Amino acid sequence: MMKKIGIAMLLMGVFTTPAAAEELHYNVLSFRESASVSVDNDTMNIVLRVMETGKSRVEVSNRVSRRVNAVLARARSNKTFEVESGNRSVYPEYNDKRVITSWTDTAEIRVKSTDFDALSKLAADSQNDAMLDNVYFSVSPKKHEDAVNQASEQALQAFRLRAQNMSRSLGFSAYKIVRVDLNQSFENSESVMMAAPMAASMHNMSAKYQATDVMQTSAGKREIRQTVNATVQMY
Repeated sequence: MMKKIGIAMLLMGVFTTPAAAEELHYNVLSFRESASVSVDNDTMNIVLRVMETGKSRVEVSNRVSRRVNAVLARARSNKTFEVESGNRSVYPEYNDKRVITSWTDTAEIRVKSTDFDALSKLAADSQNDAMLDNVYFSVSPKKHEDAVNQASEQALQAFRLRAQNMSRSLGFSAYKIVRVDLNQSFENSESVMMAAPMAASMHNMSAKYQATDVMQTSAGKREIRQTVNATVQMY
């Protein structure tokens, strides 16, 4: 909250009124400043996939539903997990005479948590019901918000300093802000995403190895950049 108040006060001290903004006939300067903050990815996201194939569409779907429900119950028993059902699809397989020979039903379960060990254990404990299809890392909402506020404050401070310096260098004593736009961008650094083929191969590994392998995966970092696009009038 203090960071937000600080940013607001920073802008209030130099923003001009709409009437003043209309007098833009001379001494106008536009420029850009940016600042970035690097934060650790503190959230693990896993995608578990259930797949069944058989001749009866109803039986195949029933088996998938039972396995999905088992994984969901196991995941939801940990209150720190955020759990949701993902995509589900059913499609037929045909022979050369265009006759349906079998049905395949697939379903996803998505789970995320800041407790990497517990989530890795869930993946291992669920290997008889679902294969680990994907693993990726992200930043939790609170940590993300703090980083955005920090980058915003740094970018605005850099903007104010540059505006003051340029005004003095050009022989002016002060400036008024005509317009300021804040634009965010994000970039992953050293973050690991497990490709589907690699994840699928883990389905055949032991539970102990599977959990260890996931836990040792580097969560990486995310760079949060805040850019200030500004126009000022010097006087």
